[in-house]
Amino acid sequence: MQLQPLTLNDKPIFDTYAHRTGIRLSHYAFAPLYVWEEHFQFYWTLLAEHLCIFAKQGEDYFMPILPMPCETEDRTYLNVICQAYQFMLESNRNPHIARIENVPQAMIVFFQKNGFSATVKETEYLYEAETLAGLRGGRYKQQRHAYNVFVAEHPAAKLRPHTPADQDACLLLYDRWRKKRSERYDDPIYNAMLDDSRSAHRIGVSQAEALGLLGRIVHINEKIRGYTFGYPLNADTFCILFEVTDLQIKGLAQFIYREFCKELMDTYRWINAMDDSGLENLKRVKNAYHPIKLIPSYNIVMTKK
Repeated sequence: MQLQPLTLNDKPIFDTYAHRTGIRLSHYAFAPLYVWEEHFQFYWTLLAEHLCIFAKQGEDYFMPILPMPCETEDRTYLNVICQAYQFMLESNRNPHIARIENVPQAMIVFFQKNGFSATVKETEYLYEAETLAGLRGGRYKQQRHAYNVFVAEHPAAKLRPHTPADQDACLLLYDRWRKKRSERYDDPIYNAMLDDSRSAHRIGVSQAEALGLLGRIVHINEKIRGYTFGYPLNADTFCILFEVTDLQIKGLAQFIYREFCKELMDTYRWINAMDDSGLENLKRVKNAYHPIKLIPSYNIVMTKK
């Protein structure tokens, strides 16, 4: 099998196949994969007109998403899956690393019937954009209060489009945010995740336009105190990829989230806030916004070789 390195120039090819998948999981887009290119080497190839993406870490491959388009009713698709999986088994120094990630729940029975086992990888949080923009009712009392406190103290604050000139200031904000998070949570796994995420934020912020990311920032006293970036997953769903705010400014996180959703609600019905990375604090925050649906994703491994 001949693999080609995945580059920014390949985004139009990726997008063509991603638009045909119909999968609502956030990873079936170019940006959330490519921002991790300093941690994984990404490759692609076509098998029977299906786009296969491979990620390589060290000497071993895995597939971060299913081959696209995902056509489980077509017998050819199973052949593509098996061929791609066999390549991983034959290429990996550690065959147990071979897997396919981010498989939707609706496809699990198909794979279980065809020699694969599945384990839950993570759960994504889906919200209605109009609800997040409105924050109406008693269940959003806390978020609405924080938002109002911020607006009262910073009446001139507004979201404005991110520009390339904002890159350095955004990364300085990330470093301050990361330091505060590290001081509050001493979990070594969480801190390692914060370190790894810096390169993803740097790539996303510096190459936002090429990646198809929509970015917004908040200025307070002529300094960037918050930023958020996301991307359209499909015609009715927008994914929030990054959000970083000055943790010392009360209500800023609620302000930037709500204002971004106000802007998005005229175009997108749903907001996918992605997963909680297994972190209890992030899980509490995302549940506090009352998701309309939790979307599980799975990893599958071949059990019949």
